[in-house]
Amino acid sequence: MIPQNRLQVYNQDASPGECVVYWMISARRSTWSHGLQHAIELAQERNLPLVVVEALAIAHQWANDRSHTFVIQGMMDNKKAFEETPITYIPYVETKPYEAKGLLEKWLEHADVMVIDEFPVYMPRRILEIAVSLNKAEIHSVDSNGFISLRQDKAFTTAYSLRRHLHKTIIQHMSEFPLPNPLELAAGLPVFDYSKIEDIFEESNTPMTPYEFIWRICEADDIGLQALSVLEIDHSVAPVQQTKGGSIAGNSTWSEFFKERLMDYSENRNQPELNGSSGLSPYLHFGHISPHQILAEIFKAHNWNLSQIIPPDNGRRSGWWGLPEYVEAFLDQIIVWRDLGFIHCSKVQNHHEFASIPEWAQKTLKEHENDPRPYIYSFEEFENAETHDELWNAAQRQLRSDGMIHNYLRMLWGKKILEWTPSPEVAMKYMVALNDKWALDGRDPNTYTGIGWVLGKFDRGWTERPVYGKIRCMTSDSTKRKYRTKKYIETYSRSNIQRTTFKM
Repeated sequence: MIPQNRLQVYNQDASPGECVVYWMISARRSTWSHGLQHAIELAQERNLPLVVVEALAIAHQWANDRSHTFVIQGMMDNKKAFEETPITYIPYVETKPYEAKGLLEKWLEHADVMVIDEFPVYMPRRILEIAVSLNKAEIHSVDSNGFISLRQDKAFTTAYSLRRHLHKTIIQHMSEFPLPNPLELAAGLPVFDYSKIEDIFEESNTPMTPYEFIWRICEADDIGLQALSVLEIDHSVAPVQQTKGGSIAGNSTWSEFFKERLMDYSENRNQPELNGSSGLSPYLHFGHISPHQILAEIFKAHNWNLSQIIPPDNGRRSGWWGLPEYVEAFLDQIIVWRDLGFIHCSKVQNHHEFASIPEWAQKTLKEHENDPRPYIYSFEEFENAETHDELWNAAQRQLRSDGMIHNYLRMLWGKKILEWTPSPEVAMKYMVALNDKWALDGRDPNTYTGIGWVLGKFDRGWTERPVYGKIRCMTSDSTKRKYRTKKYIETYSRSNIQRTTFKM
């Protein structure tokens, strides 16, 4: 059974149905998933077939070739994972906005219970709200997101405050891991009649997605682009060639980092010219890999258990887990900072707006709003990397080409947008739009709270400066003095990017 603090139940008085449906919208994987585990357990308990629907909608602002390719590559992995089980797996890709507007409701009419991933932002949050409002079936919302569940008694305003909470409640969190392979529970489940699936799609006026379409998207060269061209999405944001989506690629990325680069994480993760970051952010965002899997493998490799914790439980960043310093640095990112963002966004509806910034930060930024700016750039100039700053331009070109920005430079990227826009409200809108459009991990709690951090969220006041007020300041010159950036700037120069423009 999954922990009760990861489950919310709605519409318990709804009519009974003929199957359990798992609407897979954020934990897009077949392993280490509270949602999938719960769906299988419900199906066994009720002796009903389980149908997993992994849907990809396009009726939202930032649907494009990049994010669609990444998700659809994951569908191929999931199809293979479910093939040898009695579970019916249905990948569905919408081809035009609102093409599937009746599909969710029609499946609700057939469901005895529908399990839906809980995700605190953007489209997944809205899909859950719609499903509950239709009141056609019992709804179980399951949180498979982080080490710490979303349902906490209080909000956390700093990483330190969450660390203190973690230190005092670690026993509870260590008991909340899902099963590594929940598909093992599926043996003996009845199989859903496939003809009924065809009827459901037909009744909702929704065309089923052919397997060939999924396969074509996952292919290289022009085959994938030709398949994507039938979708009414933004084709100007190309797929990222070097970063393939899906659980297989996610596990490969994690394995390579764990075995070869984690030991250098503390020293290298902020160096632009070194491959020091994990590269896991897109896979975590789309749910292609679970943070619980990552943590379980770290703990197992180091034979770690609760007895190795070093008191006092005072919220300090290092020296508490009783693990090597490089491991603790990584744990602080994947647990504390990641879960801080998820919990914050689950409690703060306007997490992506300037109004969510702390009062002290809003006040100091407003006091300096009329300060002279050294430069003012339009959204288009930012998007096209047309500023005077070669390092900033390189970071923006990396975002456009790779779908991500180097860890440290992502913070600099945001600080300069704050400095080169007419107001902090405009700066936040620009950052959100650029990130949601181009980043593989855009539209994620961590990216919204990372943008918020640029404006003072989860931070404290610093020395007062023009434009920034008491918000922490960062400069390109200090970054160049602190870290090696020459090769990075060359790699993401305009000429190099043009030569390596993605051709699928």
